[in-house]
Parts: sequence; structure tokens; C-alpha cells
Amino acid sequence: MDGYASAYVAHNVPLLVVSGLGPGSEEEIELKDGTRIASEVPTVESDDALALLRIFKDGDASDLAWNAREHSGRNKFRVKTVGREYMLPPRSAQLPAETPTSPISKPVLHSVLSPLSPGSRLFPDGLLDPSWIQKHQDLVPSAFISFYTFTSDPNLSTLHDNQLKTDINSTKSTLSQSGFKTRLIVALLSEKSIVQSPDVEERLANIRKATGLDSKTSFFFLPPQSSAVELQAFVETIVTTIYPICIEYYRDLSKHSRRKRNRGVVPPPTAPPTSGTSQTLSSHGWNVRYDFKLGIFAEFRQEMDSAVRSFESGYEGLLGPDVLEAIASWSPRWNEARLLADIFAFRIIRCLLWNGNTTAAVRRWQSHRDRIRDFVDRRGKGSSTYGWEAWEARWATVMAEMIKKTSLVDLAGQATFLQAEKTIAIGERIQPWEYLHHPGYWFRAAATHLMARRTLAQAIPQEDRSPPGSSPASHIASKAYTYDTYLCPEPHEEFPLPGHPGVDHPALIIDALSKAIYEFQKRGQSRLVQELQLLSAKESMRKEAWEDAVHILRPLWQKMSFRGEGWWNAVEEVGWALRKAAVCAGDGGSVIAVDWELMNRSFTHHSSWPYDLSKALEGLETVKSKPAVVLHDHEIHSFLSATYTFEHSEGKVGEPCFSQLAVSSHAVPSAAPVTISGIRITFEGSMKQVVISHQDGDGQATKPNQISLRTVSLTESTQESQPTLIGDASLVFRPGQTKIFEFSSILREAGDARAVSATFSMATDLFDLEYVNSFSQTITPDVWWGEKSIKKRIVRANAASIVILPKPPKIQLRLVGVQEQYYMNEQIVLKVEVTNGEEVDSVVNLGVRLLGEEAPPIIMKLGGIEVHEGEDSENNLLVGSPIGRIASSASTIVEIIIPPLNLPAVYELAMKAAYNLVSDMETPVYQSISMQLEIVNPFEANYDFSPRIHPDPWPSLFTHEEGEDLSPDQEVKAQGLAQKWCLTARYASFAADELIVEDVDVEVIGSNGGITCYTEKLTRIPEKGLRVAPKSLEEALFDTFTQKVSLDDRGTATLDVSLAIKWRRDGEGSAVNTTILAVPRLLVSSSEPRVLASVSYSTKLPSMIHFDVTIENPSNHFLTFGLTMEPSEKFAFSGVKSSTLQLVPLSRRTMRFRLLPTVRGEWIGPIHCVIRDRYFQKVLKIAPTEGMKVEKEGILVWVPAEDEF
Repeated sequence: MDGYASAYVAHNVPLLVVSGLGPGSEEEIELKDGTRIASEVPTVESDDALALLRIFKDGDASDLAWNAREHSGRNKFRVKTVGREYMLPPRSAQLPAETPTSPISKPVLHSVLSPLSPGSRLFPDGLLDPSWIQKHQDLVPSAFISFYTFTSDPNLSTLHDNQLKTDINSTKSTLSQSGFKTRLIVALLSEKSIVQSPDVEERLANIRKATGLDSKTSFFFLPPQSSAVELQAFVETIVTTIYPICIEYYRDLSKHSRRKRNRGVVPPPTAPPTSGTSQTLSSHGWNVRYDFKLGIFAEFRQEMDSAVRSFESGYEGLLGPDVLEAIASWSPRWNEARLLADIFAFRIIRCLLWNGNTTAAVRRWQSHRDRIRDFVDRRGKGSSTYGWEAWEARWATVMAEMIKKTSLVDLAGQATFLQAEKTIAIGERIQPWEYLHHPGYWFRAAATHLMARRTLAQAIPQEDRSPPGSSPASHIASKAYTYDTYLCPEPHEEFPLPGHPGVDHPALIIDALSKAIYEFQKRGQSRLVQELQLLSAKESMRKEAWEDAVHILRPLWQKMSFRGEGWWNAVEEVGWALRKAAVCAGDGGSVIAVDWELMNRSFTHHSSWPYDLSKALEGLETVKSKPAVVLHDHEIHSFLSATYTFEHSEGKVGEPCFSQLAVSSHAVPSAAPVTISGIRITFEGSMKQVVISHQDGDGQATKPNQISLRTVSLTESTQESQPTLIGDASLVFRPGQTKIFEFSSILREAGDARAVSATFSMATDLFDLEYVNSFSQTITPDVWWGEKSIKKRIVRANAASIVILPKPPKIQLRLVGVQEQYYMNEQIVLKVEVTNGEEVDSVVNLGVRLLGEEAPPIIMKLGGIEVHEGEDSENNLLVGSPIGRIASSASTIVEIIIPPLNLPAVYELAMKAAYNLVSDMETPVYQSISMQLEIVNPFEANYDFSPRIHPDPWPSLFTHEEGEDLSPDQEVKAQGLAQKWCLTARYASFAADELIVEDVDVEVIGSNGGITCYTEKLTRIPEKGLRVAPKSLEEALFDTFTQKVSLDDRGTATLDVSLAIKWRRDGEGSAVNTTILAVPRLLVSSSEPRVLASVSYSTKLPSMIHFDVTIENPSNHFLTFGLTMEPSEKFAFSGVKSSTLQLVPLSRRTMRFRLLPTVRGEWIGPIHCVIRDRYFQKVLKIAPTEGMKVEKEGILVWVPAEDEF
């Protein structure tokens, strides 16, 4: 769009002038005549004013994309910020001084831009000037906002308000006298210190009344201390309120223009034309002017449909027989009218794109091009001139830039073109070029026309290229009728003589191609990108910008898709272009790379070209340093190709492996032999790299297409800190020759191995080169070569890979004396027997790992001595702990010790023996076994905690002795209540073997509640231990004695104990282990009364049973109980049948009943003895002791047999 005035191509939005917010920030256009708006009131420069100024500038819509989506937001105006002065352009032109005056008729004054004013550039028959658009877009605002400070000083408020009234009325009067209908908007910014009061509203009302401003649309007030959000909302309120008013302003201008057009009368000029051939603008020309103005005003209103209709009408009128056809092609008005036709078409296309009519926009673009071509061919200088091609390039560039500026959503991604709009009739045939393509398509078309422009410019005769001062006047006049210079330079500038400035055609073409490349690249159109990059590089070479050409061609040459698709002509063209540019730029590396590829016989053979790679840089003075080049097979189409083949798909560690490297030369027949300095073969996996060095003395392969096989002996070495196998062979490759190198190497380590690549190194005095040939997988079967031909075909997925199997180990690992089950709390000792089944001695390392959650560390012992894991070193390549050298058929016992575990768990014990034969210390061999080790708890127990009657008397309140003061080191003596309990532990064996229990005891862990405690074991274990069978249940009883430390302590007390079982396996020398079983917390003291029942047997009267009921009162209260004893059929009793008992605090009382049972050898009962608290009416539960049991009905007492009494 650079060839057109910016006012012609810019999108029109309403103009808003903001005055009074700081100094004017935009440079105002200096006008000699016009209306000056000035004010003596200082500008507002507070923080709020600066924030408002920034918000207004951020809301400028001048740079928005040309689509309805962007302009539907809050940015609606072209915002222009000024100070207190602003100049409006003059409404009418002044009367020329030489104009004759007549008393009968006065001259009519018109606009300074009208064709009717003598001072106008369009006088007398011009159509339009961009200054008219500039006037409405940059000079005459639709609204003029003036900001003022609203003072808070009560002493100055009246004076300040009067100044505001005077200034506002003066501005209104100036706008009215200017002749423009600009709307005045006033905004008052209050000071920070103002306080809201009734006089503020009164002052504002007074100002509105005195100035005649509408309070809803023309008068705004900003309260004090406004936040940033409120300032933003204030600006949005102003913009939203005045926008409809501004739209009406441009609608009024449209109505004015439409009325003048409908009159159909040509206004009289201010003064008649003075030249003899001049004539005023015709009525059809005036209609074109009015249609253009109507379209512009419609764009101001963002009414694109109306704008299209007006522009279409003006365009047809302009290209009709009465306007453009009537203008002589030699007249300057011809180019002006042609320019206006371009602007009409440009604005029509923009409106169509705005409305989404993409195909219609493309058709309009093509239609304008065809119609202008027809006009130029009929009336102009023809379409076979460089001027026409320049316009074609500009017209394509305009379309590309317009599409970018429109920012179509559907073209923002990967889409290359848009489908036709739905308004096109169904069934209408649409040509492919009628779809709207992305900007790259149009930039490419522009580049094509620029190339054609250069071709036509180069055909200009030398006499027409002379500057104006060096040619006769007649010759200059003839050139004016020969060449079309519309929007392009004269012939002497288009293609100047040497030494004269002129047009840089390559720069123009490269610029267009660069823009096209960017667009095509963004959409992944790689072939077009590569084509345009080649054209761009050729243009750089044409202007001798060799560095730029190499910068473009080298990446293109490396990554172009033509090579993979077999388009060798395209590859060759890029290669020769790169070589030419690299030679001139001194890029020796690119020269070598291209020469390497062009030696392939797939490309065209040039008989004059030497095809000798060693002499590629001879005589090139531009190459200053020795280049080092690295090439890969996926980047070039090399004349050398290599394959690597293993004879067998599998091999074993320690065995030899045979493989072949086949190298073929596909160079052109006339090429010189290529001598490679060395070939390095790299592997992925456990194989060492192979390096073949060149050795002179190749007496074979003197005939073309000959196949030669060479067995290469490899020796161990180290290169670049890596173990390497090296060998020597002749590495001279002639055209059409295939050389096969056969290797034999010992496999050292198990795993998968694959030949990755072969690197061909070439070292000369002029350059260093490396070519990396990767061994890729192919669909054709590989071959195993014999002496003169193919020996066999190898059908495998990848013949360059091999599976190396480990060497079958002959070392045996066996666990000796493994128990059926292992238990918690015992140390586990496992014995591993390592037997050497090899025919020679072996050096063995044994690695043992215990795998599982929180696995404990293990200890290995060999002959009673602890063995540690060996450190890695050059001489020790085996992992694990060394157990030494084992002779053939001998064995060694290794002990694995696992410490005792406190929790049950399941682990996996993994053992791996790594060993070397003394005859082959480089090849490790591995043997491994594993077993699951389950650790279980040997015992589980449940518990019963029942009360007993303490044998000692309780302390009395009347006989209580006070405790003496004790030192901190002395033990506190318990003075409180004493109680006795019985803990019954029933433990079961969950072991798989029979275990020997040596002892069962209770350990007191701790107590709470201020008590002392000790226990007594009731169950005795035999001296040789208690033999516990699997799944059997045993019982252990323990008396527990507790006593409160203080007699006054009535709190609850608890006891924490654990059950300790000492056991061992049933075997001589078995270690004794201790298993600790947790016991639930025991409640041993309470302030509540309790009732205990006990049984004893009379020693004087046979079959007499004493049934005692003991009531304990540990509280500080007097308690009264009722006792009731009921008879039974199974016994008779003597004693109190019903009684009342009273217990003082801290006392207990026993009631005895004598029972005479009627049966022997069975349980009698239930005994219905009821103890009731008289106060709470609560029945106390009787707790049985030894010799008794409780069932649902009550307490049962055991009656021994007759002989047991």
C-alpha cells in the first residue's frame, strides 16, 4: 500500500479530540487559515488527568484490524489529544486577488479542496484529493471534549465557575462560527480535597444552565478520589454516550452530500478557468465525487453495506464513458483518475472482506485488474510495459496486505484458502483462483510480476536510459508517450546506466519472496517454501550478496524434500547454486559438501567437470581457512553407501562373531578414485567400536563394477578413552566398485547389539571431511558376500543387529539346610553352597540382595570371616563380594546372616554369582537364583484379666499413718488401697515346627494413675522346657498386685504390660529367642464399689463349701447395700437370707454362706445372690474368682467328687 496516500487506504473511524488533559501530545498540522480554538484556562495535570489521558490513548481505534469483530469493542474513536489550542481548517476558500468583481453578481466561495476553487489543486476538472479524507479523519472532529478542573476552594469557587462559563461559551461560539457541526463535550474533574455538599450540585446546575449543555450527553462530572476502575468506567461512559451522537454527525454529512448529488446541477466556480483548453468538471464527475464521499461517511459510521453500494456506484461512473474515457491519456488527470479507480476498488474489496464475502472480494480484485488492463490497452500505453507489471505487483501486494490487516480468523491457523460464502448461488461454478488464499499466495504473485517488470526494464534501449539533462527535448517528449510511469519511476531510474542510482529490483523481489516464504512456512507448505527460497537465493546472487545466498541455500540444501522424493533435477539445481555462492563467499565447507553429493551418478554428468574431490578447493582464493565438514546420509544423496551384516542373528558370550561391512561407490564413471583415511563403525549395545585405517597397496579392483572381499584382522586398542578394535585395509574406492570387509570378534557381554553407523573420514591438506552413513532398516533382504559374488541371502528384519546370549554358567548355587519356616525374633542363617562345574578354576564374586519393604542389611561370612562387597576398579570388573578362587569341581560354603526381625514380612532373597574363568578374565559369566523368604510370628495370644481378693487388710481412716518426708533418692512407699488381679494368657503356636518354650513371663512396661505394681508367676515351666506342638493352645497365669501410692487418690489407674515368651527350635544347640507379645492396656483401679465372690472347701466337714461375698468401698462415702440369697435345688445353705450392710469409706466386708451340695463332681448353681445399692437402687455385679465361673444365668461353683474332698 506504499504507493497510495495513507489517507486513501486507511480505515475511517470517528475523530475525537480530547483537550485539556496535559499538554498536546500529537503534532498538529499547521494551517495558514482556519478557526482557532483557544482557552486561557490552564490544562488539568493531576494524577487523575494523566490516568484519563492514558486511558483515552489506549482506546484509540486507528490501528485495529479491519473487521467487525475488532471494532465492536470499546475502542470506537480515532483519539487525538491536544492542549488548550486547536486549529480547525477553513470552511471556504478565499477570493483570489485577481478575480474581477461585478456589482450585479458576487462570486460564490467554495471549499478550499473543491474543483471550483481556483486555489485548489483540483481546479478546474480534478476529481478528488486525499486532503479531503485527511480533513475529516485528522482535522475536523465529530466531538470535541474539553476537560476542566472543578475547584474546591470556597473563596474562589464563584470566580472559577464564571471563568468556566465564559470559556465554554467561547468554545461553543468558535465551533459555531467555524461552520462545522462538531459537538462540544465538557468534563469537570474535581479536586482531591473537595467534600460532597449541596452547593456542589448547585454549582454544577448553574454551569449547565449558563452554558446550555445537555446534562445527559454533553456534561460530565468526575467525583473526587476515584479509583483506577472508576476512571476506566468514566471514560467508557463518555465514549458510550457520545458515540451515537458522533454517528449522527457523519449521517448528517451523508445527507448533505446526497442532497447535492440529487440536485444534478454543477455548481458555478468561483472564477472561470483561465487556460484555453481547460473546462470544469462534468456532472458525471461530480456524481463520482459525491458517491466517494457517501462511501467514506458510511465507513465512518461502520456501515459497510451502504459503503459498498456508494463505492460501486462511484466506480462504475468513474470507468464509464463520461469520465475516464473522456480524459486524454497524456493528461495528468488520467493517472489521477486511474489512481482513484484503484482506491474505489480497494475500498470495495475491504468492505467485502469486512462483511465476510471473501470470494466476491477476490472476484472484484480480478475484475478491476481486467478492466484496468483493457483501459490501458485501449487508451494507454499497453500492458506490455514495465509500468504495467509494476502496477500488477503493487495490486497483488495490496491484496496480501489487506488480507493480513483484515485478520480473518479462518486464515489465522493452517488454512491455505477459504471456502466461498453462502451468498453465492448453489451450482455456480467457482474457479480455484476465485477462493481467497492466504497472503503468501498474493506475495508470490507480486514477486512473479516484479521479475517480469525487471525483464521488461532490462529491454529498455540505452538511449532511453539517459538522464533528462543528457537527451534532446524531442527524445524526452517521445519517451513520455512510450513508457507508462503510473506509480513507478522514469526509464532512466527504472534501469539506469552504470554509475547512476535507480530501482533495486532484486531487493524488491527478495522482500516479496521473504513475506511469501513466511506465510507458506507458517502453513507447512514445504515445497513452495523451498521453491521460493531458491528464487530468493538466486536474486541475492544476482545482486552479488553471496553471504545472504549461502545463508539461504545451505539449510535448503540440507533439508529440502526433493531429495527424499527423487526429484534429482531440483536437487542438482540447488546444489550448483549453493556451490557457486559458496565459492564466491569463501565457504569451503559448502563447496566440499556439494561436490561430494554431485559425484553421484543420479545427477547429470557434465563432461567438462573434473569430479575430483581432492582438488575441489584448489585455486579458490576466497577460502581462507581449512574447512572441517561433517555430512550425514539423511542430508545428502551420497555416492558412497554402506551396509553392515551379521552372519547370524544370535551369538553367545565368549564365542567369535562374524560380520561384514559392504561399501559401494555410485560415483559417475569419469570420477577420480576417492581415498578414505579411515572408517569408524559404532555400535549400540555391548560391542566395541571398529576402526579401519587406510593401507596402501591395493592391487585389486582395476576393473569397474568389480566386487572384492577382504578379511580384516582386528586387534585390541583404546581410542579417546574407549575400547576399540582396529584393523588395516585399502580404502580406495573407484566408481562402480563394491568392497566388502569381513571381521571376526569375540563377544564379551550379553545383551542386544546393533551396528549404528559407519563414519568415513577423509583428511587432506585442503580440508577434513567426515561422512556418517547410518545403517537403517530396509525392506530388501541383506546378503552375505563370498569371494566373488553373493554367497547367501539373509532374511531378517534388521541384519545389522545381533542378540548376544549369555554364556551358559556352570557355577551352581544351592541353599543348604533351609528350614521349612522362619520366625520373628530369631537370627536367620542361610548357607549357600557355591560349586564350580567349570573345567578350569574360576574367580567368583557373590552378590546377595534382600528385596522387600524396609529390608534389613545382611552379612555374608566365608569361613567365619565377614566378607565385604568389592570396590570397582580396572582389575575388578565383577560385581558383588569376592569369595575367591574356586578350583574345578570344588565348592565353597557362604553364610548369609539376616538379623532378627520384629515384624512379619515377605522378602525375596536374590543371589547372583559373577565369575571369570582364569583362562578368560575379560568375559564375565553370571549365575543367579532367588527364593522367597517369609517371616511369620510364631505365637499369638489372647488375655483375660479378672479381679482377686487381696490377702492384706485395707488401711483404715482411724489407723492411717502419715508418710514421712523422703529425699528424692528414696523410693516412695505406697500408702493407698491394694488390689489383686489375675492375668490369664492363652498363647497358641502358629509355627510349622514343634517349638520348645523355655519361659513365659509378664513384663511391666509402665503404669498410669499413681500406683505401684508387681507380678507373680503361677504357671511353672518344666526344667527342660515346654514342648508346644503346632496349632496347640497353652495357658499361663499371673497374679498382679497393685497399690495406690496415696490413700487420698481416687483416680482411675491403668497398667501396661507385655507377654515375653522365650523359645527355641527343637534341635541341639538352638539359640533361645524372645518373642514379645503386646497386651491390651489393663484397668486396675477405680473409685466405684465392687463385689467379689470366692470359694473355699471345709476341712472339718466333708462336702461343705464356703461361699464368701466381699463388698469393697474404695470411695469417701457411706454406702448401704441390701443382700439377698435365694435357695436352690442343688444345694442347701446356711447364712443370712436377707440383710442390710453399711460400709464406711475405705472399707470392705465379707459375708460367708455355707453350702451343702446335693450333687458331686459337677457345677452347681446358679447362685442367686443379689447385692443392691439402696441409694441408687442399682444391682452390683458379682465378680467370680478362682474355682468359679459365670454363665448367663449367674455364678456357678464347682463341686469336687466325693474322693476329692
